[in-house]
Amino acid sequence: MNRISKLLFATFSMAVATGALAEPITIATDATFPPFESVDGSGKLVGYDVELAQAVCDAAKLDCKIINAAWDGMIPGLISNKYDALISQLTVTQARRKILAFSDVYDHPVFRFVAHKGANLTISPEGLKGKVIAVQTGTPMDAYVTKNYTQSTIKRYDSGSAPYLELSSGRADVHMSYQAQITHSFLKGDSGKDFELVGPLFTGKDAPEFGEGVAIAINQKNATLLKQINEGLGEVRDSGKLDALNRKYFGAQ
Repeated sequence: MNRISKLLFATFSMAVATGALAEPITIATDATFPPFESVDGSGKLVGYDVELAQAVCDAAKLDCKIINAAWDGMIPGLISNKYDALISQLTVTQARRKILAFSDVYDHPVFRFVAHKGANLTISPEGLKGKVIAVQTGTPMDAYVTKNYTQSTIKRYDSGSAPYLELSSGRADVHMSYQAQITHSFLKGDSGKDFELVGPLFTGKDAPEFGEGVAIAINQKNATLLKQINEGLGEVRDSGKLDALNRKYFGAQ
């Protein structure tokens, strides 16, 4: 091997050892669910989960590319290796654990219904009999109302923002989502001034559909990436950055 070949081989070996030749980790998110993930006026991905994903990647020294993806294609895309990980307020459920691996849980959401002020609705299967419930398809909210509100009409939408349009237009009587999402993306805006949270608070302790908490999803075959993401998430938590993100987006906890 001549001198140039040796130099090229040494450079290549060093690149492999340091991971310089590794492809970026592609993390998909459904950017229709503010304040967790959305697209701003300049076309940039923003939100709690977007910042958290980047912080985890920085802590784990991973080169990550966070992209916007359609909700209904995210899990199939992860399984088929189109994406390396998903972060989109994904709840950990037993059904999902059968096909996905999950990082450690980083939040335990509260779920609520929202309706027009003065609607005087009783939030129960009997109270919402004949009423229209709007939800995002394939979510814990969809699973919960499908199972329990069999006498209601359930309208399902691909994006996390569409149900609010139905609610505002009067085409839906109630919508169910994460309380933080309802509050910070709808009720605090002009379009939500005539609406309010109604009924009880729901968590994973109330129904299995609401899961164990939210986490980052990874392909089950990628144990190395799972370990790296958990290490990064642990560092973000221990350093106080996770608490800082919670304060930034949701105020004092």
